[in-house]
Amino acid sequence: MEWKKYSLIGLGLVIIILLIWWAGLEEVVGILKGARLDYFLLAILTYVGAVITWALRWRVLLNSLNIKAPFKTIVGALFVGVFINNVTPGARGGGEPVRMYYLSKHTKEPYGHVFATIMLDRILDVIPVVVMLLLATLYVYNLGSVTLTMTLLLLDASFAFVTLTTVGILLSEKKTKGILYWFYRQFGRIMPKKAAKYEEKFIHTVEVSVPQFQEKFKFLLKHKKAFLMSLFYSFAFWFLVLLRSYFIFISINNPIKLLDVMVVQMIGIVVGMFMIIPGGAGIIELINSAVYVLLGIDKEVAVTATILERLISYWAPTIIGAGVMTHFGIKVSEEKGEGKV
Repeated sequence: MEWKKYSLIGLGLVIIILLIWWAGLEEVVGILKGARLDYFLLAILTYVGAVITWALRWRVLLNSLNIKAPFKTIVGALFVGVFINNVTPGARGGGEPVRMYYLSKHTKEPYGHVFATIMLDRILDVIPVVVMLLLATLYVYNLGSVTLTMTLLLLDASFAFVTLTTVGILLSEKKTKGILYWFYRQFGRIMPKKAAKYEEKFIHTVEVSVPQFQEKFKFLLKHKKAFLMSLFYSFAFWFLVLLRSYFIFISINNPIKLLDVMVVQMIGIVVGMFMIIPGGAGIIELINSAVYVLLGIDKEVAVTATILERLISYWAPTIIGAGVMTHFGIKVSEEKGEGKV
């Protein structure tokens, strides 16, 4: 299974190389030579600010359940989740259970309680995205772009379906358990020996943690102060995400409208949910570049900006997350060793 994952990432890198060839290697290099380092560093600082904002949002939810975790532990858990999401295909949900495990290990809190904060954290991400999707759709409609308008309407419908389905499952204990058992059965078909080994532990975890999760998740939904404060951080987070790409374009001496950035980001996010290639490597670069071109940006500028933005938002965090994962693995081994003594 590992070779398939790495071969898909390799395919993504090939797509990026072909994308640069399409834009023109000399043109891309020329743009990079004339780039402004100050604005590129500002884009990096904006990414750092977005991560801090994300961590602050999660801390509000954790504190609402009296889960006390050092800020560096929260940030570490976020990067662990980012790493897993970036190396697994699909809706990038694989990082959430690992994020739960990481924080639970450090705080000694029940899985169900921590997972409730993580799921609401994800849902609070959805609200600004829905708003921006609607704004992006209206914007491209006013521009008169039929292609982009139809694309965004289709993505709006897809995103709404996935979101409503997810929330419906999370609010139902029966459905949540059903989904978890379904995933476990699929795991059992692929790796029957390992599934049999952990079956008893899995059943115990589901039967105990799911009711805990349901209770705390519903509690958080009704916690107005925590909900509103977290929602504020969500909008701040996404503003910084847009600002990051905005600064990237300024750094390569090609200013762009913030609304154009919003259109590209929204299309990339929703399409990325259905990617087979882990993290959408290569595919997201291709789609984002194509949308920028449709918005009237020169292809060499679109490709250069997209690659620089993904370097900050995808490749660098993946490496950092891998480092945190490695360090965490060592710490877990040490804890197990101490337990035996």
